[in-house]
Amino acid sequence: METVKMALRTMDANKYEHLPVVSDRMQYVGVVSDAMLRNSLNPNALIESLQIERPSVADVNDIYGALGMMSQHHYSILPVAGGDGKYLGCITRQSLIDHLADMTAAHLPGGVIELETESRNFSPAVISNVAEYNSMKILSLLSQPLGTHGVRAVLKLNGHETTSVIQGLERNGYRVRQVRGGDTKYNDMLEEHYDALIRYMNA
Repeated sequence: METVKMALRTMDANKYEHLPVVSDRMQYVGVVSDAMLRNSLNPNALIESLQIERPSVADVNDIYGALGMMSQHHYSILPVAGGDGKYLGCITRQSLIDHLADMTAAHLPGGVIELETESRNFSPAVISNVAEYNSMKILSLLSQPLGTHGVRAVLKLNGHETTSVIQGLERNGYRVRQVRGGDTKYNDMLEEHYDALIRYMNA
């Protein structure tokens, strides 16, 4: 087991914020942070003598568990431990971002539409049907609660001709808040509506 001083040397050399702690038998012990080590009064103390946090996931594909834990506790890494407590590796912040980019088709071309609607009206099936009716496919769909009665959703389409999809969604009670990478025609219309609202408010 390494000392505080040795661990800090490793973290400084590699610019790590957190470091997994593993026993000689590759059993997962926990995670130490740069701040924790620097606050230690004894640089020669063994890491196992510190109050070590023990965050982990059991499956490298547990994207929701990893994302929630890393976001809530601001971890830069999250160890993966087997059922027997053996250390299997770790998920880094960068690998999580890369995985999310793949899941949301962030690297693929296409229009992005941000919507809002009432919770009772939100239906991924309806959104998908509107897209398919207009010869488009949804590459990814993310949703987020908006207060107690609303939902915000962001969908990525496999093409840039988004106007017909937007019109279909609006007919189904969805309010379009923003369009990125979509039809210039619709973006211009949104800007015109916004400018008209500003002129009305300043009148």
